[in-house]
Amino acid sequence: MPRQARLDVPDYLYHVFASANDQKQIFTCDDDYIDFIQRFKKIIKRNHVSCYAWTLLPNQFFLLIKPKEAVIKKTMRQLLTGYVSGFKHRHQTDGHIFHGRYHSIICQEKPYFNSLICDVHLQPIKNGFVQTINELSQYLWSGHKAMIGHKEYMIDEQGIDQAFKQFSNDVQIAQNKYINFLQITLNKNENFQGGGWMRSTGSTRKDIWSTTADEMIQYDPRILGDPEFVKGVLKKAETLKNKKPETYISIHELIEKVARYFDIPVDCLFQKNQQQTVSLARCVICYIEIHCLGRPGSVVGKMMKINPHSARRCAERGKNIYELNPELKAMIGI
Repeated sequence: MPRQARLDVPDYLYHVFASANDQKQIFTCDDDYIDFIQRFKKIIKRNHVSCYAWTLLPNQFFLLIKPKEAVIKKTMRQLLTGYVSGFKHRHQTDGHIFHGRYHSIICQEKPYFNSLICDVHLQPIKNGFVQTINELSQYLWSGHKAMIGHKEYMIDEQGIDQAFKQFSNDVQIAQNKYINFLQITLNKNENFQGGGWMRSTGSTRKDIWSTTADEMIQYDPRILGDPEFVKGVLKKAETLKNKKPETYISIHELIEKVARYFDIPVDCLFQKNQQQTVSLARCVICYIEIHCLGRPGSVVGKMMKINPHSARRCAERGKNIYELNPELKAMIGI
């Protein structure tokens, strides 16, 4: 079965997690953990993403976040691309660090929010790095310490406030309820690393025999929630997919306008050409396509006959070229 496209829908709770490639580690020293955390804090602030819970293990990470805009793909790409580059530079190594793609599961807030906060923070116990909830406070690389009052471990202050409010509006009561709920969640030993029929209903493989295909098809492996919630998420995702920006411009019209502005033939943009004006024009096109119109780097790369990484690098360079040029902006109309 083909891999389903990743969902990128704003204002939903996302459980994001990834693991290391083979027997390698994602974090091998304190500098690795600190680098990841600092990058994450900057990126979620810039992209308007809330963080309610997080845990970093040597070979895995777990995040519970909510974006205000459709920026999950952008946020994770910025975080992981930057972290991998820094990791390879620090350790003078090469090759893949992560095992495949990261996972991003959209989660229904009721009844899962409290359980997910606790599950993310319980990962050091579930993976054998500490043994008890009391010992969990000694684990450095987790948002649990922020939940019990250590503000220096707070990645997102507003996010922590919202996490507390899931338990109580009173901070002291919320902390006590949170600790109690940790034990409840640990005892239940539920698996939230995925969506679909089985996890959303708490079923087991034995229940398959008493469940019809029509019942199962109402769920989605990318979503943890009931059928109505799944239906709503997919409907919103489809609406966003088909919605054109108010300042929409077709790729063909954009290429023609940019080529005209830089006074170069359109064909030059798709040929090997080191001319500076051609390079500037490519950067502007990539910037508008990726950052203004929201097209994926992979799609823009194919259109411009360059690889996706080059398209995204061009887009970064194109930002200043375009934003600091009123005449060009007026011409393009975006």
